Amino acid sequence: MKFTNVAFLQTVKEMSNAQDRLKKILVMIARMLFILMAILAFARPYIPKENGYALLKNDKGKVSIYIDNSYSMQSERNAKTLFDAAKDIGRNIPNVFPVGYNYQVMDNRLTGASRYFMNHDRAEEEVIGLNYSNFTRSISELDNFSQDAFLREKIFEGKQVFWISDFQKSTVGLLENIAFDSATNYHLIPLAADKMENLRIDSVWLDKPFIKQKENNKLNVRISNLGNADVEDREVTLFVDKVQSSNTTINLVAGDTKTVEMAFAISDPGNKQCRVNISDYPVDFDNDHYFILNVSPKINIAIISDNPKSYLSTVYKNESFLNATTFKSNSIDYTATNEADLLVLDHVDYINESLNNVIVNAIRNGTNIAVFPSKDLDIDSYSNAFGTLISKNTIEENATMVGTQVPPSKDPFFANVFEKRVKNMSMPEGKPLYKWQGRGVRTLLSYKNSQSFLSIQENALQNNYFASTPLLPNYSNFGRHALFVPVMYRMAILSKTQSDKLSYKFDEKNLRVRIDGLEKGVIYKLRKGEIEIIPSQKVNADVLTLKLPSDDMEAGSYEIIKDGEDKAIGYIAFNYAKGESQLEAYSSSELSQKLETFKNVRVYDNLKADSFQQVFKENNIAQPIWKYFLYTALLFLLIEMAIIRFWKTK
Repeated sequence: MKFTNVAFLQTVKEMSNAQDRLKKILVMIARMLFILMAILAFARPYIPKENGYALLKNDKGKVSIYIDNSYSMQSERNAKTLFDAAKDIGRNIPNVFPVGYNYQVMDNRLTGASRYFMNHDRAEEEVIGLNYSNFTRSISELDNFSQDAFLREKIFEGKQVFWISDFQKSTVGLLENIAFDSATNYHLIPLAADKMENLRIDSVWLDKPFIKQKENNKLNVRISNLGNADVEDREVTLFVDKVQSSNTTINLVAGDTKTVEMAFAISDPGNKQCRVNISDYPVDFDNDHYFILNVSPKINIAIISDNPKSYLSTVYKNESFLNATTFKSNSIDYTATNEADLLVLDHVDYINESLNNVIVNAIRNGTNIAVFPSKDLDIDSYSNAFGTLISKNTIEENATMVGTQVPPSKDPFFANVFEKRVKNMSMPEGKPLYKWQGRGVRTLLSYKNSQSFLSIQENALQNNYFASTPLLPNYSNFGRHALFVPVMYRMAILSKTQSDKLSYKFDEKNLRVRIDGLEKGVIYKLRKGEIEIIPSQKVNADVLTLKLPSDDMEAGSYEIIKDGEDKAIGYIAFNYAKGESQLEAYSSSELSQKLETFKNVRVYDNLKADSFQQVFKENNIAQPIWKYFLYTALLFLLIEMAIIRFWKTK
């Protein structure tokens, strides 16, 4: 006998068995696919890049590696300087190429040794041994240097070039103008700092350029905040001969520039090695600004005077640093004229051959010259000597003198001459007897009728001063006026200070230093600690002209010594070029955008040494796809777990 409910139970059991079989089949398929994908993932499959296989098979390739060792690489990323990070990456580059490859290792010095290729081990040693350099290079310079090396090795294709740098905008040059070689693969590895922070001392100058012993003076220090963060209470300190002489603090918002004043006084004469220091980190190469101060230097003045009035013979007697010698035009003291910083011609009618030679030598040696004419001046001889056009006005003996105007307040010649300016200030008077014209001639002090009372001719190495009237009572009251002494002092002081720079930059070509007692035929050296440098040099009277060699020099004060002697005869100070302090750099995205038209240029983003090999191979040799198989394996594992967990059979 059959019952309907028993038949129903039989149907339910058959359906349950079918569902259970399906579940097991799906679980088995998911598990098998999981195992298959896991096996494939561990096999690390990849898709070869175009020419990637050929890159690894070429066992005689050449690779050029540039590591930026400029001082801007002092910036930090992950508590490590960019320079150290660049060296770490540079050491890893040879590890991605076959054993037979050779490498060119370049830095900003572009030394002779870096023109050639070397094996793996030697290249690694070169990278490890790199230090900071004051040189900076544009991308075009680096590319030319690399291509010359490839050409020397007769490598015309398959060239690999690596540039590891912060790609500083102030030094890298115009990227759009680079002519990338189509047969070269360029790998640009920009390194970005965590923060852009840097303070720079732009320049220093004195309120009173001529420094007297024990006289109060002020040093003006111009400081820029080149970072993107505000700074507060940063200490600024002045050192004179390693002794702190003054200090102050400064607050600067990001991108701002301020000038601070530092009062000081120096008790003893002579050359002083000075520096201004500002507290800043981590970019500290430009924390110090070096300069030389010459305190109360001896100023030699040669006065050739035929004037019956002795205005000039006594004007320079009140200061010990002023050494004036007076003689007539017919008995010239050639020793005094050769050593003179300022040569004064007073009431000399005619310039004969001997006096003309004195003037020519003075102009050649950078000696300033002041001329106070006689009433019977020989125009032709003076015009030939100074290269000026001189015209003489017809003036009656009893003509009224013309007053002069107060000079412009911004004229550097009259800086610190007037304590204060008043409306009815007493000014010299005179008769405009002569007019001086020519190249570089301008008015220093003018008559009220706009004619020139005192002119200056500014030349490359020296200045000439021309008065329009004699130093005689019936032609001018200048010799007895209160302004006469300050003007003559100013002429003397400027003769010593106008060509003396406080410091130089390494990128300046010709450096001129005044030193008493220079000798022709003697070799002069620059010395800083254990470092000695012999620059190209020329001696002309008391002027030593130097041309720095292409050596890597440190900023600081250098002694000038004679070859074979130990005692310093002078000093010169050098500072780094300003551009290196500007830390703004191209990001990887900016580089990619600017160079997107060059298919053989690859820019790497946020690359680190420990991931370099992997990233390089993925981008240039083969694209690994094992991770996709791993993801797929995990997906099938999740499917299996989901089936087991959520598929309920009855």
